[in-house]
Amino acid sequence: MERKTIGAFIAVLRKARGLTQRQLAEMLNVSDKTVSRWERDEGCPDLSLIPVLAEIFSVSCDELLRGERIPQEDREKAGERGRDRTERQRRHLLTASFNRFKNRSYVAMALAVGGLTAAMVANFGFYRGRLGFFLGLPFFLAAVFCQMIFRNNALGTVAELEEEESLGRFRLRVLHITEFCLGLDLVLFSATLPLGTLSQTNAGMAGADWLRYGGACGAAAALALCVGCYFINFWVRGKEGYSQGEKADRVYRENHRLKGRLGLVFAALLLVTGFAHLSLTQIWGPGTIMEGIEFDDLNSFAEFMEKEEGMPLHDYDYNAKFYDEQGKEISSQEANRKYLTDGNGKVILEYVQNNRTICSVQASFRGDELLELRAFTYEELDRARAIVRQRNGIFAAVYVMELLTVTAVYFKKRVK
Repeated sequence: MERKTIGAFIAVLRKARGLTQRQLAEMLNVSDKTVSRWERDEGCPDLSLIPVLAEIFSVSCDELLRGERIPQEDREKAGERGRDRTERQRRHLLTASFNRFKNRSYVAMALAVGGLTAAMVANFGFYRGRLGFFLGLPFFLAAVFCQMIFRNNALGTVAELEEEESLGRFRLRVLHITEFCLGLDLVLFSATLPLGTLSQTNAGMAGADWLRYGGACGAAAALALCVGCYFINFWVRGKEGYSQGEKADRVYRENHRLKGRLGLVFAALLLVTGFAHLSLTQIWGPGTIMEGIEFDDLNSFAEFMEKEEGMPLHDYDYNAKFYDEQGKEISSQEANRKYLTDGNGKVILEYVQNNRTICSVQASFRGDELLELRAFTYEELDRARAIVRQRNGIFAAVYVMELLTVTAVYFKKRVK
């Protein structure tokens, strides 16, 4: 638009408002000669004065710069285009911020996995379990620290946006990813806790033992995390700024109640199954499964124990020296000397155990009378342990089936 059009338009608007050039000049804090030059097309207002002039004359800046009124229909279309452009920019900002936050969260998850890896390398590679625990600890702490920084940055990026449902969805998605990352860090850290309980610094933990105890600690942490997130998410959804709309909030509340009911059912199933598992382990452990070799008298037992049978350990040192409790050197025969005592602690049999196939002895008395005497072999112990492992595997499958069943019921009954 030509500059003279702006001046002519200002003159028309001024006269329509019934203002003199002096009055308009006083409102703009300029001289009346300046206003006169604008209207004679000898100059134009400074850009900083355009919004002020638009407000005085109740027109838009676009109309003022064009030097004419924009028809109502065109103004509505322009307003719609502006709103569409603003909404697109808003969606782009939310999407870009979320993707950036999600990608950064992978760093926190990698740190948590790095902590578990460091613990495994120290335990299995160097047989230093406690060292592995303390090597992994800085990784887990760094993962928590980084994840909280990433979360705060993501929320701070959109802090100035107007409150809408899309912003509430963005905040909830950030919350859920944060919970997942911190939960992964907690579970992996809990899995390394058994390493920190080793009494010796130069000792490691066998893979089976770590899988059993570390898995139990990790599962307990995961269960506690699920319960905590259940209450945290419900509390957060009630706060201002996390709403996703009336319908979505109603669906969430109904599904949240369904989760609570199914959680109680799952807890009851775990309690019953766990009690049965513990009872079977206590009642029918490896010691109750083994039958052993039964002896009718002490002499036959002593002959059997003193008979050299079984292969020594592959790293057996034939030149090893043995010492008694006072530190005096003794022979291997004296080191292998065993004593069988009755219920009162009285020694009733002294023998040398040369039979390397025996892992334990069980005897029962009634006063001085021998009621039962059994010896159990390592081979039989291995068979009993295999049976116990099979039983534990069955119960593990039952736990998983209970979890899958409850999960399937939830997805079937949840409100969509």
